[in-house]
Amino acid sequence: MIGRRVKEIRMQKKLSLSQLAERADIAKSYLSNIERDICINPTIDVVEKLAKALKVHPTVLLSWEMKELGSGMGDSFSCIKSHISTLDSLQLKELRDSIDIVVWKREKVPLSDLGNLI
Repeated sequence: MIGRRVKEIRMQKKLSLSQLAERADIAKSYLSNIERDICINPTIDVVEKLAKALKVHPTVLLSWEMKELGSGMGDSFSCIKSHISTLDSLQLKELRDSIDIVVWKREKVPLSDLGNLI
């Protein structure tokens, strides 16, 4: 559900519903339904159009709900846990690689030792 985020950014940029709909090349009524969370699952194409029209990255629109949860460790862990079961094997490997990089940064492994980690 990206409606609240789209509306907030639209209002920050002082755009009317009509202006944003025209810039994004979508129907004004459809945009209104998105903002009011009547249409809660717009297609990726629509998200990309809205992001481009608002001059933000699509993740800014998609990640709003996660930001609202807070920044505590428990919230982050809960978010990760809720998504892990939906990942395929390649995505799980990418996640593990990302975690390895975070751990490496935290431990400040010298660059000369990086080859041993791969």
